[in-house]
Amino acid sequence: MILIGFMGCGKTTIAHELGIQLNKKTIDLDDVIPKIAGQPIPDIFAAEGEAAFREYEFQALQSILKENAIIATGGGVVTYEKSYALLKELTDMPVFFLNAPFDDLYSRIQEDDNRPLGNQDIEKVRALYNSRLDKYSALADREISTSKTVADTAAEIISYMDDGNFKA
Repeated sequence: MILIGFMGCGKTTIAHELGIQLNKKTIDLDDVIPKIAGQPIPDIFAAEGEAAFREYEFQALQSILKENAIIATGGGVVTYEKSYALLKELTDMPVFFLNAPFDDLYSRIQEDDNRPLGNQDIEKVRALYNSRLDKYSALADREISTSKTVADTAAEIISYMDDGNFKA
């Protein structure tokens, strides 16, 4: 399964919890990108810019889609046309859009130096969030609120899977 959503929505945390409960491997795209690029994400943004980062992100996504794993993507994966198209073509993996109210998301990311696009003025981050909502929704098999506990969020995803919508 693939988890998408804005920065701070809990993709990494929920993926980890799902991995434990379903006894499945988890892959965080943000852990794969530095291996491909040979440098940490903030350094990629500083030295090469966002466009180069998105290409590395696409390469990372392409390299892991065949894995039998729970994949946590980066918040902006939907903004790069090649990555978006790749995710749109998936028919055998469920895509979950993890979401929460914007103010909750912003409070989770505003002090995080590992999020180059999150360390901006709140209105710029809000505009970024709003610009991505339609893309998240268009890709998702299901939108899941992360305003509840991690365990409850994971349980909702597992329940959706158990209802016969997809195999876990």
